[in-house]
Amino acid sequence: MNEETHVEEMIGFLSDLALRQVPRKTIERTKLAIMDFFGNALGALGTGHELINALLDFASESEGADESTLLGREKKIGCLEAAMTYGVLGNFLDFSDGHFRGGHVNDRVVPAALAVAERVGATGNEFIMGVLAGYESYVRMGYALFGNTDPASVKAPLFVDLGPMASSIAAGKLLGLTVEQMAGAMGLAASMQISAAQYTLSGGHEKDLCPGHEARRAVFSALMAQKGVFGSKDILEGARGLSQLVDGAIDLSRLTDGLGEDFKIHECYFKPYPACRYLHASIDAALHITKEHEVTPERIEEITVTTNSSSARRASYEILSHVSAIFSHQYQVAVVLAEGRPDLPVHWQEKMQRGTVGELIKRTQVLSSEEFNDLYRRRTLDYGTWPSHVEVRTRTGDVYDSTVLRPKGDPTNPLTNEELEDKFRLNALRVLGEDQVDGLQQKILKLEDVDGITDFVRDLAGEVVGRKRQ
Repeated sequence: MNEETHVEEMIGFLSDLALRQVPRKTIERTKLAIMDFFGNALGALGTGHELINALLDFASESEGADESTLLGREKKIGCLEAAMTYGVLGNFLDFSDGHFRGGHVNDRVVPAALAVAERVGATGNEFIMGVLAGYESYVRMGYALFGNTDPASVKAPLFVDLGPMASSIAAGKLLGLTVEQMAGAMGLAASMQISAAQYTLSGGHEKDLCPGHEARRAVFSALMAQKGVFGSKDILEGARGLSQLVDGAIDLSRLTDGLGEDFKIHECYFKPYPACRYLHASIDAALHITKEHEVTPERIEEITVTTNSSSARRASYEILSHVSAIFSHQYQVAVVLAEGRPDLPVHWQEKMQRGTVGELIKRTQVLSSEEFNDLYRRRTLDYGTWPSHVEVRTRTGDVYDSTVLRPKGDPTNPLTNEELEDKFRLNALRVLGEDQVDGLQQKILKLEDVDGITDFVRDLAGEVVGRKRQ
């Protein structure tokens, strides 16, 4: 097969894919991803953060067709603004799922699919299939682009293109676009809007808004393609396409290898902690130390985190916002050693004000090792995806350490369904009552039986607003 046809084959397969053709376990896995998104979005609403409130106010004030529901305001807005809002809510706590060959998935794909599903009056069945199409294309494009390279080594932030391109396929499936239209939508969606990662240090809110922009761009691209406006349909493999910016040979055969035989959504991780995935092995290692040894903050002399170079760049001694807390090894490990568990990043100010976490941050160094660099370069789905070693030295000379190669949530070290449901409930309970959370969970787990996504989202928005009024 010529490489130029791999994209079309993948899109064509996903466009025609029906629920009856999908294994039951894959349908259930897709619903878990959707449940995780809603839990994360409700958890973000529950923070009452000024950015969330400003975003909801802005969306509520915007003019547009009554197409999609504004979660948190019980109001209908245009589907572009809805996709933007859903994307920000789904990512805000950095609790969203992802894949080791790319980045976050359900905070990009689900918002785009949800906004369009309401616009077109889709059923729960159709919504599930749109989301699954987004996941399948996301992971397969990740392998095609990054299978022979490290996404973090690419200077241009190409991984932020995976979300919009995959989400445009999710939206396109729901809109009933042709293969040509969906390929053209991918080309439109591949225009980037974030070009640096300074937010990891300065705590800038561009990180918070980026997923919303990506989801909105995906929907906009699909709608433009529906009207006959296309981007470059060879955006992946073209002479000046994305392949030219990747440090490694692009392999478009990865788009179609095993297509329909195994669904890539099963390779995605779920996050047990609200922090950058690169930090999760360090969090796990710190948790192991606190569970196995009695280590009080007063006893700690020095903390050393050793990881790979890509991960070690996520290090900051100065915590300026919840964003910099999300990306700081020092902060996340210090919180675990001080309090015995990780916490939502929005609580960073009170933790820093109390002093203990700040003192431990000062005693923490983050290093990289050639051993972990090599392991990370050769990582596979089930080994060495995010390696880290944490060592704690006490004032009395005791040394406690732990090494984690596969953090909790990876496919070969998975969260159980019970743990996923607990995570969902904990987040959702920030804005809903017990009975409402029970009801929402049951609706999501039976989503294929829902006649209309619009009614589903409208009812949820009404419960959120009604609860806030009490």
